[in-house]
Amino acid sequence: MNIVVDSALLAEALEDASKAISAKNIMPILGCFLIEANNEGLTVTGTDDRATIQSYIFDEHVQIERSGKVVLPELFLKMLKKLSGDVRIESKDGMNVIITSRNKEIEMAGLDPEEFPLPPSINDNEYIEITGKDLKGLFKKAIFAADIDGKGMPILTGANVYLKTGKIGMEATNRHRLSKTEKEIESGDFGSAVIEARGLVELQKIISDKDDVQFGFSKGKDDRVVYAFARTERFTFYSRVLEGEYPDIHQMVIVPDSGTRIEINKQEFLESVELIYTLAKEEKNNMVRLNLTEKEINIRGKGKQTGKASESIVPIKFTGQELTVSLNSKYAMDALKALDGEKVTLVFAGKMKSIFILSNEDNQSVHIVQPYRTVD
Repeated sequence: MNIVVDSALLAEALEDASKAISAKNIMPILGCFLIEANNEGLTVTGTDDRATIQSYIFDEHVQIERSGKVVLPELFLKMLKKLSGDVRIESKDGMNVIITSRNKEIEMAGLDPEEFPLPPSINDNEYIEITGKDLKGLFKKAIFAADIDGKGMPILTGANVYLKTGKIGMEATNRHRLSKTEKEIESGDFGSAVIEARGLVELQKIISDKDDVQFGFSKGKDDRVVYAFARTERFTFYSRVLEGEYPDIHQMVIVPDSGTRIEINKQEFLESVELIYTLAKEEKNNMVRLNLTEKEINIRGKGKQTGKASESIVPIKFTGQELTVSLNSKYAMDALKALDGEKVTLVFAGKMKSIFILSNEDNQSVHIVQPYRTVD
């Protein structure tokens, strides 16, 4: 392989592909990039045992003097960021690579390209077309509630994504909080799949608002979804789906008609919770206590050794019974940050019932936080 390409352009492609590379690789080659050059341009691939990202540089932006492919470690990206302008990447044997830029020359040892895992072979006829901005908005409203660190059931490390006739929906939970969101869109009844939330977080980072995205499922012979994919002109993302049955949450997300309902200013409430969280995060469960009355919402918390704090805000509207509840301040903050609009509504069906956090501008999203049982 022998190519000349702008260092910044290649670094951007490598950066996107690196989102699929795990920090804990089961094989050394999975900590590397596959760089392929042909008459269509460059393809940069990063992969682990679950996700793959291929990023593209088209032929008009790269000078290809000899086609070929090389596998280079992640260190290559760090080195490339220290260069500027055009770089030449040359390999005569497919392994060792010489990188030249102006008066700089770097020789790197690569791995055998034939040992690099092939990208998944998919059937890609079941997908929707959606803007990058809208897809990122759905991710923002749902995937944070998944058990991303994998401390519970493996299936909960993913977000359940469904493509039903006329809509796309996402739901995630770690059993202590839950988020669900939907958007009306032109779609067939393509089914659902549980996609690893960590991969969706990385996908969210490389999608731009102006991207036109094809997002869909690839199914096996038994009509079960095997892969999810997202495709733009710049990249293709593939993710193997998680196996198992996702919890049925449909009854849980029905907002109760009765109980206490409070409308508040979102930013004012968020800033108050953030203040208390500064102390409360010293505790294992990040607990804050809300004393809810018609005249004020008092938020208070304490640290193990640093002291305590409280703040009060005035509700815009208040209906129902006055009550006191305790909850995880981090979970409340995450839900508030995911919501659109200036006002939110808190719904309490009872002291130890689910707490609903709703946007006044988005009736297709529901966020739930479970309260803590405390001794008054």
